[in-house]
Amino acid sequence: MALEGFDLKYDYGDAPAEARMCRTDCALFDFSFLECARLEGRDARGVVETMTGRSMVPLGEKEIFYALRVNADGDLTADWTVWRTGEQSFEVMSGRREDTTDLLAIAGSMAEAEQANRSVFAVQGPRALDALRKLGDVSRIESLRYFTFEQAQLAGISCTIGRLGYTGEAGFEIIAEQHYGPDLWRALSAHVQPAGFTAADVLRIEAGFVLFANEFRLPVTAQEVGLSKFGKTFDTHRPEITLVSFRADADGLSWPWQPPRDLKRPVTPGTIAVTSACESVVDDGILGLGYVVAGTTPGAALHDPMGTFRNIRLVPRPFYDPEKQRPRVPWRAQSRS
Repeated sequence: MALEGFDLKYDYGDAPAEARMCRTDCALFDFSFLECARLEGRDARGVVETMTGRSMVPLGEKEIFYALRVNADGDLTADWTVWRTGEQSFEVMSGRREDTTDLLAIAGSMAEAEQANRSVFAVQGPRALDALRKLGDVSRIESLRYFTFEQAQLAGISCTIGRLGYTGEAGFEIIAEQHYGPDLWRALSAHVQPAGFTAADVLRIEAGFVLFANEFRLPVTAQEVGLSKFGKTFDTHRPEITLVSFRADADGLSWPWQPPRDLKRPVTPGTIAVTSACESVVDDGILGLGYVVAGTTPGAALHDPMGTFRNIRLVPRPFYDPEKQRPRVPWRAQSRS
């Protein structure tokens, strides 16, 4: 399982074709495994800040923040998106059930808080907006900035639509009340090819994005993952490591690939702790993410102590769209190219 406790759809018959479709046209993903909690009240912002260590003061209404869950030692356990739905109201999404449980417990009498049952779908790719045009009036979402959201109706269903995604492509996350999920999926899939978790894993590795179940399996801090602007800086008194992208060779791997439970932090130069790997559709070979000792030079020969990967060579992270411009390109230009 890629995410423990969730029954994921890995593919719809051809995962590489699904990933390529997202890169060239658009694809539909079901992210309804995400847990959602709603908070409202004068102290709702403080509850979110306590859990993430990130100030929510700059977050405006109808804007989204990326945030991190950190344990007492300063190590990452999960990543969230925080959606500000009103002056004193927020919705928080996480891939871990315990995060929303903890959030509701900490809220206590400080804020009104409840579990929110949602269906969460994503339409990702350069033709995503064109696809949504077939289901309703998209005038309120076509001018959305990256990490902002609006309300709109798709196939007659009220949806919250955010301009963000997990693929490195421009796209949307579409949230609806859970009981509307089956009807909304049918409407979306009539115009957009569904893609499974394997394709999503390939796309996010190419884009250099972390999966908490993989990249946070080791004890790592925000600065070691390259996410220091989203969380506090901690001095853990350990040799520092850094997250990198790599190419490699390997035999007989199943996809999506996951690291072993006994994976260890690298402590000596020349070793790599591999946390993610895929058969890339933009590189035509194995591409992955892993940790090396900070300061490792790009040309250094690397060894996988687990013995799974060989001929390991560092490449830029992100490997796909290194300047991270594609998700930010204005829709008016991109959807008609």
